[in-house]
Amino acid sequence: MKKNGRKTTGISAVAWLCAGTMVLTGCSAKESEEGRSPFKEMGQSTEDDAFVPAEELAATEKSGNSVEESMDTGAEPETEENSGGSGQELWKEQVRHYYGGVLSQIIAARQLPDGELDTSSLDAGFGEMRDNHFAITDIDGDGMEELIVSYSNATMAGMVEIVYGFDPEAGQLEREFTAFPAIAYYDNGIIKAEASHNHTRGDVWPFALYQYQADSDTYVQIGYVDTWSKDISGEWPDGQAFPDELDSDGDGVLYNIQEGAGASYEFSDYKYNVADYETWYQSLMEGANEITIDYQPMEYESFADLTPAYLKRIADEAGKNRTDTEADLGLLILEEDLFPDAAESLLSERYGVEIQQPYEDFDEAQVGLWNGQEIFSFEHLNAGLLDYHKEKVEDVTIFGLYPGISADSAWEKLTAYGFYASPYGETDNCLITGDGFGNISIWFSEEEGKVTQISVRPFCAFAG
Repeated sequence: MKKNGRKTTGISAVAWLCAGTMVLTGCSAKESEEGRSPFKEMGQSTEDDAFVPAEELAATEKSGNSVEESMDTGAEPETEENSGGSGQELWKEQVRHYYGGVLSQIIAARQLPDGELDTSSLDAGFGEMRDNHFAITDIDGDGMEELIVSYSNATMAGMVEIVYGFDPEAGQLEREFTAFPAIAYYDNGIIKAEASHNHTRGDVWPFALYQYQADSDTYVQIGYVDTWSKDISGEWPDGQAFPDELDSDGDGVLYNIQEGAGASYEFSDYKYNVADYETWYQSLMEGANEITIDYQPMEYESFADLTPAYLKRIADEAGKNRTDTEADLGLLILEEDLFPDAAESLLSERYGVEIQQPYEDFDEAQVGLWNGQEIFSFEHLNAGLLDYHKEKVEDVTIFGLYPGISADSAWEKLTAYGFYASPYGETDNCLITGDGFGNISIWFSEEEGKVTQISVRPFCAFAG
């Protein structure tokens, strides 16, 4: 029988293959081609225009503005109606947890979830990843937090700022906006995005305005501005002289004001004066205030608490109907940096489990004997590993699992703790809580529908 991607297997599948190829670290290799939905490449823009619209910016961007989320728990997302009032906070933490996975991928694998990053500066030793920045905030006012990735430690062509949104119910990460990282966000849903270069004949730096569209959860261009200054160039490339007759205020500057998504840079487009510009700009921006963004350095310390906060909250929810959580070794991963040490102490002090070192020349591995049988094994390398097999020891569990529990019940209990079928696993009954740093991977073997062995360790998909 299959359930949530589980296949019935024999006890011969006891080898630890769940975490991918990087077994000793608890982290798999960089994601495989099968791990996520493929993306088609976006054609690169070769035009040397005065302003490159956001939709055409960043040659590394790939097409499609949604990423199929691999974190499909198979469970109904919690809401206020089905969670007794805690749904909104859990929802918010679930979104932040997912963003933690995206940020982990950026700093560890140096890639976006939907495209590539220009790492040439980093590869050449110029600066560090932490010189880039991110922010998590509800920037578009839709009631859900977005992830803003501001990547500037790159060549000019590789600098980019992206607004991502995530919908836990649909399980999709969406790219709402992309532009060169010279951006101002306003509380009326408008973004002012300056061009990467000023190839115009004016002093005013070219910029475009974008308006948030709630129906599509994206931004669309609503205007573009650049100028022509007579002091910089007195004539057009074809020899036409600066049109003094249009310069009604005599300041020697004419504005090119475009409405909508397009942009044109023809001689006839430069026909407006500063008063015309101010009237037009204020019609769009009157009363709007610029939003101050709390950007954080692109480093793990800046988002280290996102995944633990989510896992602890969902563990609290899952544990409400349990009376045996004090003996749950899996929960120690959420509380202890050295969880194998904590597990050994709990088992030896409370249950009389005898901890032994089976290999004289390898002190990073221990086993736990109970009633003369080896029931537990512990690995202290890197993030640690805990294995529980053969028979149940009183009320000891790992996220509610124990040898002898039905495989169906095992999946139900793990789903309640936020686990889902791992796209990285090389064997069946392998589950994870997420892709990024701070997550957990668990695997169990089964025989005749009963769990025979359980292995658990911290997990990250992008580091080794």
